[in-house]
Amino acid sequence: MTEPQTWRVLGNADAHELVLAVDFDATGRAEGRFTDLAAGLAGLPFSIWETVPQEAGTGAGGTGPVERWLEEVAADGRPVRAVFGFCVGGVYAGAIAQRIAERQGRAPALVLFDPEQSGPLTLYSQFHKVLDSMSTLLSDEETAQAAAEARRAHEQHTEMAPLGAELLDVYRHTAKPVFDRLELDEKRQEEFTAVFASFVSYLIAAAEIDPLRAWREAVVVTSSSPTSGLNGSRGAGQDIAVGRELRVDVPHVDLLRDPGVTRTVAELLGTETRG
Repeated sequence: MTEPQTWRVLGNADAHELVLAVDFDATGRAEGRFTDLAAGLAGLPFSIWETVPQEAGTGAGGTGPVERWLEEVAADGRPVRAVFGFCVGGVYAGAIAQRIAERQGRAPALVLFDPEQSGPLTLYSQFHKVLDSMSTLLSDEETAQAAAEARRAHEQHTEMAPLGAELLDVYRHTAKPVFDRLELDEKRQEEFTAVFASFVSYLIAAAEIDPLRAWREAVVVTSSSPTSGLNGSRGAGQDIAVGRELRVDVPHVDLLRDPGVTRTVAELLGTETRG
């Protein structure tokens, strides 16, 4: 089997079925990962593939990433048992599940974990998460200046692309002193900046996809965190229709690494975890 380039194989590579997982996994994040979930599902009769973040500016619109991911799935040829999505990954997961259903004649299970739509507020809030991660290496004045610049950008731009471009610019000149204090060479600095640029592109492209039709067929696992997933949507006055909702007493940050959630996912896939 040829190793896929736009997917990361998380285990059981030679299984007869695939489970596709969509997320933007980056080093240093606090949230659990699909690697955590896959570890709990080890030994089950499917191979889990997770999306690899794509470079900024590759492909057109929301369908660009979806098309590239689907190319390698089609080339592999195995049936897809389920599609997972975490946060904004749920937007892409819905689109992928619909396309897979057309190709293989039956719909894969669509399981979403705190799914969220993408929009300007998403970009702005995610910038603040990144800023928080750098705050211990920034002065109070540097942090306040970056926050003020990001706030002005959010107030000025209602379109995703110009907002993303400006937030990326704020990131660049805010992160530079952090990189210097960590004594990172130019190559490593460029790598970190490229990851953030890729994440901005991921959010911008997702905003061009309407996931609500697909989500009406999904099983959604909702955490206990009030601002995450469907909880956050309800708090903003939007009641999103889904196929089935499973509410768990687990914070958003632990959703993909909670053993109880792992057992629930195994049951949804018609299997059982070992141990």
